[in-house]
Amino acid sequence: MGSVIYLHERYKTINAEFEDIASDDVLEQRRLESIRDGVESMLSLISGIRKDPEAVALSSARFGIMRMCQLYGRAETIAFVGRCIDTVEMAEDALNYTP
Repeated sequence: MGSVIYLHERYKTINAEFEDIASDDVLEQRRLESIRDGVESMLSLISGIRKDPEAVALSSARFGIMRMCQLYGRAETIAFVGRCIDTVEMAEDALNYTP
């Protein structure tokens, strides 16, 4: 979970989307990745300590979704969650891909 998955190397059809991301400020991207990685590490640690990864996942998702809804509204939050699910499915497809 802590590493960046570059799906554009395997899926050429989404290159345009990644070009937009690449044009963003690199320092801001690194800052956000650092926050993401830190939060994911903390959640993994708590999952291990509590021995209940499902409860940690549900509570952190609830917190994130509720906060995003307050900040960005329902439609953007639902779209974001959908993109997260798409990313997981693409990553699983890439991991299971055999040429």
